[in-house]
Amino acid sequence: MATVLNARGVPLPYSGSSVKWFSATNSGPALYGSMYNDSMYGDAGVTVQMFGGKGDDIYYLYSSKNKAVELANQGVDTISTPMSYRLPENFENLTVTGDKRYAFGNAVDNIITGGSGQQTLDGLQGDDVLKGGSGADIFVVTSGNGSDLILDFGASDSVRVGSYGFISFEEVQLNMVQSGADVRLDLSEDEFVVFANKTIDQFTAGQFKLALDRSALELSFSDDFNTLDLWNGSSGTWDSNFWWGAANGSTLTDNNELQWYVDTDYAPTSSVNPFSVEDGILTITAARAPEAIRPFINDYQYTSGVLTTYESFAQTYGYFEIRADMPEKQGVWPAFWLLPADGSWPPELDVVEMVGQDPNKLIMTGHSNATGTHTTVSSTPYVADTAGFHTYGVLWTQDELVWYFDDVGVARAATPADMHDPMYMLVNLAVGGIAGTPADGLATPAEMQIDYIHAYALDDWLV
Repeated sequence: MATVLNARGVPLPYSGSSVKWFSATNSGPALYGSMYNDSMYGDAGVTVQMFGGKGDDIYYLYSSKNKAVELANQGVDTISTPMSYRLPENFENLTVTGDKRYAFGNAVDNIITGGSGQQTLDGLQGDDVLKGGSGADIFVVTSGNGSDLILDFGASDSVRVGSYGFISFEEVQLNMVQSGADVRLDLSEDEFVVFANKTIDQFTAGQFKLALDRSALELSFSDDFNTLDLWNGSSGTWDSNFWWGAANGSTLTDNNELQWYVDTDYAPTSSVNPFSVEDGILTITAARAPEAIRPFINDYQYTSGVLTTYESFAQTYGYFEIRADMPEKQGVWPAFWLLPADGSWPPELDVVEMVGQDPNKLIMTGHSNATGTHTTVSSTPYVADTAGFHTYGVLWTQDELVWYFDDVGVARAATPADMHDPMYMLVNLAVGGIAGTPADGLATPAEMQIDYIHAYALDDWLV
């Protein structure tokens, strides 16, 4: 049986060669293998559960309709798929071949493999072996998840180490040790990552995604939502309408949004309030619009809320952060973003956007008109878990944009040439647009819960 030694010298086995082959094409809802080493082939057009049996089984999954099931202690089992995938229990190994997809392991020691193109590889718990393939891959190591071996860390690859508190490349270098043909990076007292067949001088700063350094930041805006301080025409923090919105509220038709943002000042729609505060948590609710108010909201089917600081706060450069529990519901589109205080567009800086049916994907974008045409710099980093409350932020400097998830850098880009003037903050929960139509018509409302929104000024730009 072929094996590979992990970072702690423990041999991890690959699945043995198949001697039986089974196809789901004509199998019906279930496909059963044998007691031997099987290859189990799914089909993109077939809804099927596949059961390999006691041998070393390899499952080829082609859509979310294909499910693989293994019991404990039944061979060394592998899933191979072009889709983004998280390894279920009782599987040892995972191969993800699709470009810009993620490959997440489980709680045991896994072998996680990518293909051509870019994959995000995270073994999660256990002492895992990671091999990215030929693309510009992203490796994730997280505090408390064990010690991993990276087999093929190339010049265009990167690794997220920020959860261990590294805020500079110099710190990373100080914790590197040459160990024969490999480099070991000590992450904590009992965790490390090993880069196979590397020397310390081969690493560059851009290959490491670090923790946020807050030492040069000074708090300039803070709302912990013990109440919701709404703009009343002369004072207040948040306006529940865009500055260009109508008296009865607004929406963003260019985004193909399906909801109407309710203006809390508009009396005919006062029976619907998308905002509520309880125990220091602001909730924005997207729901079906009651028939009684639809004549007053341009006959839109859904209601939701937007809040902006256009009237109260704007800032040039700094760190902008939200701590939120994002809805995981098909068809909804939460966002936290910045727009120019002078009312122009673009630029626009999207701190984070998500779609409810794809909660592991963060959409982080800077919009620009510097060339005379609307262009974007964007990244869609993948993270293993967005359930519950997490922080999402962007550091905007004169030269660079760096996006963060739970204080760990996940994306970066050069600051667009026209993004050097004050911007204000917005937070909203949209329906439709890039998230598509809710499958259940929001029979159960969707909620975006916000613990706080903070902004920090950079020391060099304090006045």
